[in-house]
Amino acid sequence: MKERVLLMDAREEGREEGLRLADRTRIEDMLRRGKTVDEIVDFCGYAQDLVESIEKEMLAVAE
Repeated sequence: MKERVLLMDAREEGREEGLRLADRTRIEDMLRRGKTVDEIVDFCGYAQDLVESIEKEMLAVAE
């Protein structure tokens, strides 16, 4: 029974990680297409600090 609970927890963590990755991919795509942080936050409802941090990371890699 304990193993089943651990497996269910691991699956839930995997789902959450997958959703975070999908969100990040969407945000990166919108930024590459020229959308501003404010446009992404307003339209998609993502947290401002999340979008800003992804934008900063993308700019740092581009340099």
